[in-house]
Amino acid sequence: MSAKRSNELIERYEQMLAGKGSCYFDSDEIDEIADYYESKGQLPKALHAIEFGLKMHPDDVDLRLKQARYLLYLDRASEAKEIMSDLVDYSPDATLIRAELQFLDGHVKRAHELMLSLLDSDDLREDICFEAIDIYADYDCFDGLVEFVQKAETVLRDSRELLREMAAICEDRSEYDRAIVIYNKLIDKDPYSVTDWFSLAKVEALLKHYDKAIEACDFALAVKQDDEAVLSFKGYCYYDSGQYDKAIEMFKEYAEMTQEKSVAYELIGECYIKLEDYNHALTFFHKALEADPGNSNICYQLATCYYDLGKIREAIVYLQDTISLDERDDEAHSFLGEIFLQVGDYEKAYRHLSRSLALNSDDRETLRLKGVACLHMGYYEEAIQAFEKVLQEDMYDLQTRFNLVLAYARNGNETEAEHQIELIDKMAHTFDFGELPQEEQQQWKNVQKAIQSLKDFLLGSIKPDENKESLS
Repeated sequence: MSAKRSNELIERYEQMLAGKGSCYFDSDEIDEIADYYESKGQLPKALHAIEFGLKMHPDDVDLRLKQARYLLYLDRASEAKEIMSDLVDYSPDATLIRAELQFLDGHVKRAHELMLSLLDSDDLREDICFEAIDIYADYDCFDGLVEFVQKAETVLRDSRELLREMAAICEDRSEYDRAIVIYNKLIDKDPYSVTDWFSLAKVEALLKHYDKAIEACDFALAVKQDDEAVLSFKGYCYYDSGQYDKAIEMFKEYAEMTQEKSVAYELIGECYIKLEDYNHALTFFHKALEADPGNSNICYQLATCYYDLGKIREAIVYLQDTISLDERDDEAHSFLGEIFLQVGDYEKAYRHLSRSLALNSDDRETLRLKGVACLHMGYYEEAIQAFEKVLQEDMYDLQTRFNLVLAYARNGNETEAEHQIELIDKMAHTFDFGELPQEEQQQWKNVQKAIQSLKDFLLGSIKPDENKESLS
């Protein structure tokens, strides 16, 4: 039905509903009206149209079947069951409805038998098989679905789309090995199918079988050598398998073909970062930014490269650019705050770290850094709150425990500072740190040697207004 005819039909129907005239609609027109509302997701309106049509065509079997189906969709199964019990119709559409009613009643075996009976119908259509698969999936009857598809293969002239649907369901269920079997079967049917080779590659990659995934990409590219999606995915496979030099070559080939130059250059830059070749990474990130000047993520990548090269001023500039493009980037605010903390600009550090936490309050490292900034600025109560919250999430964070002692001491609460030192002492002697990283284990071992000097230093020498060096 043309869009113009559809619009005219719906307009005529809705004018009738508004009381602007009585109209006659034949059963095919009612069917089209219901399909229109169904396509819009307006099932109550679709059902209403069918029920209106049945007043004019009470014996129309197709309208009755559609009524039963809509009632099922709207969780009115008992009404659908009543309609089906009155209908002497055993078409594939009617069988699907009866099978779903059996599923609803928990009669899985009977429902499956009805589904299989569809395959004996002379009126079997591919869309009926797809609806059957959807019903099997809705009621989590996977074994039945497998048997249905296997038997449907022998009946349908071309079962490839059905197999692809089943493979997709297997992927959704994380049954990747079964999906691989299906894709290989599809490839046996059509060795020149780029779609199936590519689908096979993606599933092999999910299983981290990168050599097999790359091989599948090669077969796809042998059929269609300039397929951008396959080229870029092959690059990702090299990247994920740690073959960064090969990934770079693949992404360069991708860059020559794609219109998305910025994406390709950024991927190449990320490969160079993995190789710790930050100068080459910068080259490609700058090319990416030139191709897409409004990309905040590329600015962030540039900042990290400059930072790793020790070029702090440039890192700050590109982090500021990142934030100007995306003020809600909590990672950029946190990173910028950390840098300002390192260079001693505590006010800016505090501002950016606070903004980062306002956007993402669960970032423990940002909270710890904010606590350190608060120590430097004399916001001791705020520092204590930050450090306490960090330790709720990681009780073994020794650096934060030391900073908490310092915050209490500078805030004039020497009793609590002494308590925290005793707690550190107790933890150092009684806790099992075997599951901690080696570096953290060594830190806790060193506490046992330094605990007395820590007491003397904090409680004997420091006054709240003196020596604002933190233990960060």
